[in-house]
Amino acid sequence: MAFPYRKILCPIDFDENSLRALDKAIEIARHFGAAVILVHAIPLVAQLGNFPMPADVYAAQEKAANVKLSAIAGQKLGGVEHESVAFIGDIVGGILQAVEQFKPDLLIMATHGRAGLAHLFLGSVAEAVVRKANCPVLTIRNEEAGHANRN
Repeated sequence: MAFPYRKILCPIDFDENSLRALDKAIEIARHFGAAVILVHAIPLVAQLGNFPMPADVYAAQEKAANVKLSAIAGQKLGGVEHESVAFIGDIVGGILQAVEQFKPDLLIMATHGRAGLAHLFLGSVAEAVVRKANCPVLTIRNEEAGHANRN
């Protein structure tokens, strides 16, 4: 890990909270003169029986993700060195693959604040990444979940 940070990895799933995490990544990147790597993981769709999903299904999703990543980079990352990449597969695995490939000094990602049964069944991508990543991870909490937990 290098300090000051020179390379920040930011996984996004295009929801409001992941974009808020990106804003924090940009703020830190501008402060340290760091590069930002945007990562989007495209989950594999479960196949039915012995019939694999057609490859063009993933190609279209990857193309759409790259278009969204480029648009977000154009809107938010002006003046910040950046790169974008989309991975197809397990979400946690894709993020960890990006960590291995890019070797960031810091990973900044959103949490979705699920609790109870939603957390039990859906798990926590952020929690798994925090446990397995070999770099520091800054999690940005979902504001709505934060307000719900205070009541």
